[in-house]
Amino acid sequence: MQIRYPTPAATAVAVICVLLIFRAAPEQSSVELRADRYSVVVQRVYDGDTFETAKGQKIRLLGIDAPEVAHFDQAAEPYGDQSSEWLSSRILHRTVFIEEGITPLDRYGRTLAWVYLDDESLVNELLLNTGNARLLTRFGLPVNLEPRLRAAEGIARDGRLGLWASD
Repeated sequence: MQIRYPTPAATAVAVICVLLIFRAAPEQSSVELRADRYSVVVQRVYDGDTFETAKGQKIRLLGIDAPEVAHFDQAAEPYGDQSSEWLSSRILHRTVFIEEGITPLDRYGRTLAWVYLDDESLVNELLLNTGNARLLTRFGLPVNLEPRLRAAEGIARDGRLGLWASD
């Protein structure tokens, strides 16, 4: 009985086909990101995790919780003003890209989103990395982003940056 082995070229083609199939397959996660991104212009920043677009849409950043600024009869939380100023300096009057979460709106009618800059930087992650927000896992995190987000918060904690600067 003679065994016929594939040629090196046939093996290479088979390997490339398998790699392309795996690359095209959607990533499985407990929290999926929607593929449709759209651009908005930021009109107003309310605090370190909420802003309004030029068309009046209110956006709440997913995966983070920034300290509150003073509003109504409540005093600002420690580092709330700094967090809000940081976000304003990065996105106010600029175009950002919105990727809505699985649940598109919160109970206040705000769009829940992952927000990207034009260089593909994830604003949610930058807020964690600089100590301007805490990681918020209560509603789940996308499997593909969770390690990055946890690492970003860890950098800020270890470096005692922003809200992690004091006990």
